Amino acid sequence: EMKTLLIFAFVLLQVYGSSAWCFHNGGIGEYSKKCPDSGDFEACNARCQCYDGNDNPIYERDALCVMDTCFCVFAACGAYGRLITEPVCCTKNSGGASVTCDNYCQNYPEDC
Repeated sequence: EMKTLLIFAFVLLQVYGSSAWCFHNGGIGEYSKKCPDSGDFEACNARCQCYDGNDNPIYERDALCVMDTCFCVFAACGAYGRLITEPVCCTKNSGGASVTCDNYCQNYPEDC
């Protein structure tokens, strides 16, 4: 039984340690959201609801995702913006057929 558990752990480590993966990171309603520090993640994409100075929604924009954080606080969003979708965070590994920020929208167009 211990041998089976060790083999299973080794296989999981090989699969998850060698391939990239992505996940939704929460943060709807926030001004910005950072990917976790638990791995080498980069922020891929998210959408913002932009508001005017009277807190009226005016339009939607793509969030500004730089390195490991998606922001809705930028000049193109009027007075301010808040996330209306969860930012997608992906590991930076790009080996083989890995899903990364570079090809996430090709693999999951419904999220983009």
